[in-house]
Amino acid sequence: MWRQTRYDRGMSKEGKGRRDSILDEATRLFAERGYEGASMADLAERVGLRKASLFHHFASKEDLRTAVLDRLLNEVSTAIALATAADGSFEERLDALSSAVTKVLSEQPYAARLLVREAMEWAPDATNPTAVAVASVLEASERFIRAGQEAGVFQQVDPQQVMITSMGLHIMPFALAGVVERFTKLRPFEPEFLEVRGAAVRAHVRSLLLKKP
Repeated sequence: MWRQTRYDRGMSKEGKGRRDSILDEATRLFAERGYEGASMADLAERVGLRKASLFHHFASKEDLRTAVLDRLLNEVSTAIALATAADGSFEERLDALSSAVTKVLSEQPYAARLLVREAMEWAPDATNPTAVAVASVLEASERFIRAGQEAGVFQQVDPQQVMITSMGLHIMPFALAGVVERFTKLRPFEPEFLEVRGAAVRAHVRSLLLKKP
C-alpha cells in the first residue's frame, strides 16, 4: 500500500475538497509542462488562489509533486490490492484488476500522461518513492499471475512480459488521449468510451493469461 501523506491526516472535508482541486490542476500542469516547466505561480492562477495561499496548502513545489504522485499511486495500488485479494475465481479477480486500474486512470484525466512523463526519467535503479511504488505494484501483479499459474488457471507464459504488455493496454489510451479521441471520435474519459474500452482491456488480458478451453 502506498503511503499516506501528512496532508491527508487531520484534514477537514472542505480542506480535502480544496486540496483535491489543487492536486487535479497540478496533475494537469505537471503533465503538460513537466515538473521543471511548471510554476507555483501558474498553478495559483489556475486554481484562483494567491501564491501565498497556495503555499499554505503545500510548502513547496516538491511537496506538491509528492502529493500528486502519492494520490495516484495510492489509488492504483489500493485498487490492485483489493482486486487480487477479493473472493472469487482467478478469472473474476483478473477482470476486477483490469477494471479497477482502468477506472482509476479514467478518473484523473492527466494522471496517465504524468506517470509516463515521470517514468521516462527513471534509471533502472531509481530509488525515488514513486519509482519504488510502481515497482511494488508491478511485483504484486506478477505474484498474482504466478499464483494463477500454480493453480493451473493461467497459461505458463512469462509474467513479467505480460505485465509489460498490460502497462501499455491500461495506460497508453489515457496518456495519448488526444490521439485516441481523434481516432475514435470519443474522449477517453467519457462513459461511452470507458464502457467499450473496459470490455476490450478485460478481453485482451484474458487472452494473454487464461488457458484456452
